[in-house]
Amino acid sequence: MADEFDPIGAVEQILTAHGPLSEDELLRRAQEAGATYLEFEELLDDVGDVIGHLVDERWVWLPTVLDGRVLTRRVTADELTHDILIVAPDLEPVLATPDATFTDATPAVVVSPLLDARALGERGIPSEAVDRNGALLLSAGTLSQLGVSQGELVGVRLTEQGLAVERVDAPAEAPVGERLAALLNDPPVDLAGAVWTLCQQDRTLFTDPLLPLGEIIDAQGLKRRADLLAPADFNFGAWDFERDCEHLAFLHDLAPEETLALTTLLTMHRQYSTLVAADPDEELQSPEEFEGSPWVADFTDVSGELGAVLAEPELAEVLASETAGTGRAGAAGLGMLAESLEPKVPRSAQVACRWLRAVSLERLGDVEGAERELLAAESMNTDWAPVLFDLARFASDRGDAERGLSLLRRADAEPDDAMLALLERHLAQPRNDLGRNDTCWCGSGRKYKKCHLGHEPLSLAERAGWLYSKAAQHTVLSGWDDMLDEVAYERSRYSEGSGEILAALGDPLVMDAVLFEGGAFEEFLAVRGALLPDDERSLAEQWLLVDRSVFEVEHVNRGLGFTVRDLRTGDTHEVQEKSGSRQLKAGQLICARVLPAGDTMQLFGGMEPVALHERDALIELLDAEPDPTELVAFLSRRFAPPTMVNTDGDPIVMCRATVKADDVAGLQTALDDRYHRSADQDLPQWYEHITTHGMNRIGASLTLDGEMLTVDTNSERRMARVLAALKQLDPELQVVEEVRRPLDDFDDVAALAAHMPAQDADSPEVAAALEDFIRDYETKWLDQPIPALNGHTPRQAADDPTRRGDLIKLLDSFPVDGAARGGMDVGRLRLALGLE
Repeated sequence: MADEFDPIGAVEQILTAHGPLSEDELLRRAQEAGATYLEFEELLDDVGDVIGHLVDERWVWLPTVLDGRVLTRRVTADELTHDILIVAPDLEPVLATPDATFTDATPAVVVSPLLDARALGERGIPSEAVDRNGALLLSAGTLSQLGVSQGELVGVRLTEQGLAVERVDAPAEAPVGERLAALLNDPPVDLAGAVWTLCQQDRTLFTDPLLPLGEIIDAQGLKRRADLLAPADFNFGAWDFERDCEHLAFLHDLAPEETLALTTLLTMHRQYSTLVAADPDEELQSPEEFEGSPWVADFTDVSGELGAVLAEPELAEVLASETAGTGRAGAAGLGMLAESLEPKVPRSAQVACRWLRAVSLERLGDVEGAERELLAAESMNTDWAPVLFDLARFASDRGDAERGLSLLRRADAEPDDAMLALLERHLAQPRNDLGRNDTCWCGSGRKYKKCHLGHEPLSLAERAGWLYSKAAQHTVLSGWDDMLDEVAYERSRYSEGSGEILAALGDPLVMDAVLFEGGAFEEFLAVRGALLPDDERSLAEQWLLVDRSVFEVEHVNRGLGFTVRDLRTGDTHEVQEKSGSRQLKAGQLICARVLPAGDTMQLFGGMEPVALHERDALIELLDAEPDPTELVAFLSRRFAPPTMVNTDGDPIVMCRATVKADDVAGLQTALDDRYHRSADQDLPQWYEHITTHGMNRIGASLTLDGEMLTVDTNSERRMARVLAALKQLDPELQVVEEVRRPLDDFDDVAALAAHMPAQDADSPEVAAALEDFIRDYETKWLDQPIPALNGHTPRQAADDPTRRGDLIKLLDSFPVDGAARGGMDVGRLRLALGLE
């Protein structure tokens, strides 16, 4: 049995033996040590922060590089009061290793004002006392016991025993500033990486306390922003702008002049948004209030020239997409940017400014104002595609498929456009029971062609799917991307391939969970409800009152629908569902949301099959009102690969431990007393016998070779039990080696089975023994607690009218030819339970 590859142990051994290595070299040596990674990022994911990146792009083992190093911090009044030490920039390089502890073995915790509000509250530490980059949380009284006062130095040293906090009276001197400056050949660099590089170069540096890093950097005249370090003449703003240009050009395949213009406009948008967000309690302000602002003035002379690129619809859409997800301040900032640009840009680009103002208003929830801006934009340019597409969506929300299709055709929508297909499905069709010149069915007395031809109203049941699609479209376009991605990840958790999350975004359950459990449908109704026809709006309000539930299928009318009973309420529903009815059978359990739709009940968001043993747990989860991620995670467990377990129900892990004994003769005697000794082995061997499901089984084997005892089990729990028993037999026993190998899939099991002795399946003796075993197991099964029966035994379920149906479903799920295939005989079980 090969040892399981330990990435952290292997990388420690490699870097300790060879020193700093490049990514390629470190990956190559890890592969030689048994790693199966194809990319360095895979190795980095498993190793984590225990390795550090040097300025020259090489990697080092941080515990070795930082051992004995001390960094200092000049404490403030808040730090003294609350026993904390602000991390950045002074202490960050020495706190980089994960799972650090202090020398007294207590965890070394860095708390953040955003992520650790509860921990701060428990210590009575106000969030404003903690820097946004975090603070090291010390035990209460630590700084007072050191006798330090405000403005004095405290050192944090990494030792083999953990982090030591010490008082610093007289810091040593070293040319650290000059050495840091010498590393800045290709600025900016990571500050922690720069310090690690100096430590790697000089084993004596930082072994004595020096001045705090921040003071060293300031004295040298270097520039620092967050965790980045640069020379005194470095321009972080220009560097950011250049990086933004590169990112935008790569993402949208832009020409250089387009990239420059859009990046500048996005910078202006950020400035407007920052001004809006400066006081979130105030009303959103208008662009006129920022006239003369130095932030905006920088771009005043060139904004018209830059904004001219927005005449191209694709570039205006890039600006809109890059400002999405920036909250109310970002939405308001987009409107201010558009309003400030409109009088300065050429006439051809003014339609884009009006369209961007409409986008801004819609993001702020003012859909009626947005529609007015879109209509104004249409009057400025009747062929500008983004305006036409948005107006088509408004027409769709209002239920006017004909106008929506007209707008899409003017916009040259592709034949496979989703909106085009949606509207075509809901376009009014002429009645086939009336001629064009017949009297209209509505009673107006007019001819059909002059009255309702081309304007046939669809019933509410026919429009229910349209309503659902409107809500889904709103969700996709209005900032729910993060939740959709998170839920899609849960749906694809057990899938293979890089495109599975993208595929999961099209799963109906993902959208439905975000709509209802996530709250997107409620927002859709609040924001766009005013656009809906009155009956659709009332229907949408009803949908918000309907809970997802677990249903039992009672009857199926294939191709038309089915009848279901809600197991939570007992209500019965006749569901109109053509495709779903072809997949179901009576007695099946499903999880779904059954929604009213006019005079019908319909299903949206898919149907999830529910195993009998999952039913009660799912109902309990639904009663607890799960969020969309929790719900989809539960319903996606059916895609998980089978878990390999032993007869105890423990995950199968092939465990081997080698134990050294000083008193071999005494150990053999003790083993003879506790375990069963095999008589037909070359080496002394014992077996631990256990009983599971009424059968006697081997739980562990122990083989003695000289003074070494080897223990083999197929689970970690069994190994822990045997090792504990051996310690009781001989407290002086020493475990000299342990190997644990999980069996993750059937390939592992097959490889293991290949080494097991085969049996003659055709032997009459084997067949008779198997038959006896099956009959004995059937008898025991009748009185075993079964998870699918909520812990009841089959006999108990047969005698309980409320459980008998579950028992019948369980037996129906057994293969009818089970006995012929070496399994239980369902007929015998039914007879024994009185169900025949």
